[in-house]
Amino acid sequence: MPEVLKPLHHHDAEHTDDETLRRDARAHLAKWPQLQFVAELLTKLRTLALPWWDPTFLREMWPPLTRMRWLYQRADIRQRITTTLTGLPRNASRQKAPDFQAELIDAVLVHGDVTDAAFDETFHPSELVTYGNVTEFWTQFRDRMPWEDDSGVHQKLVGWIFRALLADRSSIDPDMPRRPLLTPCDIRMAIDSIVWHHRIPIEVRAAIDDARFRQERTRPRDPYHARHDFVIATPEIVASQIPLLDLLPVFQAAERALGLDGSVTSAEMPKFELPPVSVPMQSRVPSVSSERMEQRYASDRPTPSSRLEERTDRVSIPSSPRLEIADPVAS
Repeated sequence: MPEVLKPLHHHDAEHTDDETLRRDARAHLAKWPQLQFVAELLTKLRTLALPWWDPTFLREMWPPLTRMRWLYQRADIRQRITTTLTGLPRNASRQKAPDFQAELIDAVLVHGDVTDAAFDETFHPSELVTYGNVTEFWTQFRDRMPWEDDSGVHQKLVGWIFRALLADRSSIDPDMPRRPLLTPCDIRMAIDSIVWHHRIPIEVRAAIDDARFRQERTRPRDPYHARHDFVIATPEIVASQIPLLDLLPVFQAAERALGLDGSVTSAEMPKFELPPVSVPMQSRVPSVSSERMEQRYASDRPTPSSRLEERTDRVSIPSSPRLEIADPVAS
């Protein structure tokens, strides 16, 4: 497994002071944009209170024992968590082993003294991705996200994810600059062109054409890139107009950028392979990575020669309110 996917391991943590351990953890997080993004995603999911990503699931998926063992080298973090949840005094709490601390936390959870939400909120996402299993965080999100549900909350989440993938600075620490995980060109090329032209509103596509022509006339030596398109067709517009199933190839590209697609890691994990064009759904899809979905999409995938005719027959451009359109050339 490549270093980026390994939890941070401190050298001689037992004889290292807390401040040095915190500094090393921050340096590790600052070094890897992938970890920053997953920490940001966990933070965002926590604020949305989604039924498929609720505190009870998180506790069952990553129970106290698992989490405290992740943090075995960080006595300071384990002490903070144990004291907060159980009330065990600071000095006594710090001397206890991870398994003992986890047993205490389990006891207060089982007896209802602490809620699952309070338990989860005690763990900072930046600490979870630094010492925990980043692959599991991503794959659980990917597999549990209801991609067939184009509700507003899911569209806004996807728009937020696109912005996070394009960001050159961490949202959890503004002092952490980073290389964007994806470029606007990566996102645009991952979206099927027929889907793009049928789903993006005509006034947005017209504004992109106008901006391109205006730049060619006023600054003919300057190239017009996909990043200019995304000033007009913002991530929020893209996520609200294109079905989430048709945006799955963007998440495949993100998975490769995160190093979680299997091409750069020996860790075994499920992968999804979906066509870039969504097909009518007859029933709720249980999981993106399920064999049933793979077989269904393989059999229903339209051929390239029939795709345009098929799209013209069954796809209509959704009506939308007047959109605020930016001018990339003016900016």
